Amino acid sequence: MYQASIRDKKKHKIFNHEKSDNYELNAEYEEYAYVDKLLGNCRVHLITATGVEAIGIIRGSMRKFSRRVIIEKGDIVVVSKRDYQKDKVDIVHKYNQDQVQNLIADNKLSNVLCNCYNNVAISSKKEDDNYVDFGIISDSDNDSSEEEDDIEL
Repeated sequence: MYQASIRDKKKHKIFNHEKSDNYELNAEYEEYAYVDKLLGNCRVHLITATGVEAIGIIRGSMRKFSRRVIIEKGDIVVVSKRDYQKDKVDIVHKYNQDQVQNLIADNKLSNVLCNCYNNVAISSKKEDDNYVDFGIISDSDNDSSEEEDDIEL
């Protein structure tokens, strides 16, 4: 009798899998960002709506087992800015593909994020920085020397 009641509890255990489709952005403290690279240890490399590159830390409530949110490269997330660290932000919410399409249709995302989301390369580096031009390297020099060797024989 005792074991049957434990089994029933395990069968009827309900996790809290509510999805909040109506997340409201606080413009003063939060902004949208694009996940550029996964760094490990619940950290990701982000490009924010203003074009600033930052390290995002996934907050604890998104890491819990019952409410685990999988964040991958190419996702649009909401980040909370820190006053004391400009290059670090906290990831607060993740949007799915349907929600991102609605954000794009409503023009809530900046051009930087739309370009990143649509896989358009952003040239954040100038061409002058550590750029070395080697010119065109061809095998024509080697071919001419071989022809000269053939003529001499």
